[in-house]
Amino acid sequence: MGILFALAKALEARDDNTSSHSLNVTKYSMLLGEHLGLDTEELRSLSQGALLHDLGKIGIPDDILKKPGNLDDSEFEIIKKHPTLTSEILDSLETSDHFAAIARSHHERWDGTGYPDGLNGENIPLLARIVAIADAWDAMTSNRVYRDAMSENIALDIFEREKDSGQWDPYLTDKFIELIRQGKGSNDYTMCV
Repeated sequence: MGILFALAKALEARDDNTSSHSLNVTKYSMLLGEHLGLDTEELRSLSQGALLHDLGKIGIPDDILKKPGNLDDSEFEIIKKHPTLTSEILDSLETSDHFAAIARSHHERWDGTGYPDGLNGENIPLLARIVAIADAWDAMTSNRVYRDAMSENIALDIFEREKDSGQWDPYLTDKFIELIRQGKGSNDYTMCV
């Protein structure tokens, strides 16, 4: 675990936005995982996979990673490599199978149009589906180099509209919306790394 935290710290040192994002994604993932009743081992894997889900961004050039405007098609193709890069980094650790899969699959879509493997529905690991929701939520509600944060109300409206569009698991999206509407936040979780 010390090696994993060192890797996460290396990414933090490179990009402040990514460091707070990884922690926020971990918090929201744990909140949803606890709400779903995941067991201790699943929560531990979820926590580790969420914390390291963007580690592969360490291999993405700064001019793309920190670009203040929209990415062009070729830049987007490069950024789409980060889940695979994360998986390759984590695969070198003997104990990483359970959370390398989370990191690899967090940009898959329920309808099968995501990346890197085009998985769909329940073929996407459950914990990766949870991280995908937390990842999107934090991306919407946090400041980014290319736009200001949305309010929670606007983000909730988007989640409501999109929950059946094929991006996220509709059941998990409903559960997440329920948590946010109940006033639960990223401080209402248990970290178990």
